[in-house]
Amino acid sequence: MSTPFDWDSFVGIDSFESVYFLKSNVLFKKNNQGLQNYSNLDKGAVNEVSVFNALKLALFYKDFNSVTLLDNRLADLITVDFNVLSPLRTLSHISYGNDTTFWLFDSNTLQLELFDYNNSKTRVKTVPFQNEIIALDSDYNTCWVLTEKELQCYNYMGSLVSKLTHEGFTDLKLWNDILFLKKENAIYYKLKNSDAFLMFNLPKVLVKQFFVTNQTLYIYDEEFLHHYQLINN
Repeated sequence: MSTPFDWDSFVGIDSFESVYFLKSNVLFKKNNQGLQNYSNLDKGAVNEVSVFNALKLALFYKDFNSVTLLDNRLADLITVDFNVLSPLRTLSHISYGNDTTFWLFDSNTLQLELFDYNNSKTRVKTVPFQNEIIALDSDYNTCWVLTEKELQCYNYMGSLVSKLTHEGFTDLKLWNDILFLKKENAIYYKLKNSDAFLMFNLPKVLVKQFFVTNQTLYIYDEEFLHHYQLINN
């Protein structure tokens, strides 16, 4: 199934089947109730949006070193400005954690943190990475980090539980303990108890962005959003 859309960027789809996308730096939410939008021009470009928790969306503004949380109506809940917190952090990536936390990568220290936005405290912090990271994604229990040559998995205590080498992956998504990875114009997956990277047999399509939720792999090719049903073996 393919649906035509004219977006600047595909963000994702939440557990309630609402579709999120960016156009002219405005975040849109589309579902059978209609279309909602959110923008804050004072904060500059939106670099990342986490829709893992549909009741608390997380918007990362890299230029302003801040994260804004929105409710399910796209109303402001809280903004965390890391420019005024000590120690000073310079964020390059974020991803949702559990309850009142999100994972962040500090490019000053090259460390991954589980940050509690309720009290502005760090719950756990990893040892420094050797390089900047490419991407990260998480669920309530784990956080996967993609570097140029490695995939690393951390638990909610900040302990390294898995490390794998790779060649050429440039993005990742975590869903239901399955890791999905992009390499050039192909999508691979890794099952929970396996170290093998298996490539999906998909029709030829440009993989601009991808997302996985509710047993469905979504691929956006800059014109169409393609839907591929995932089947459990």
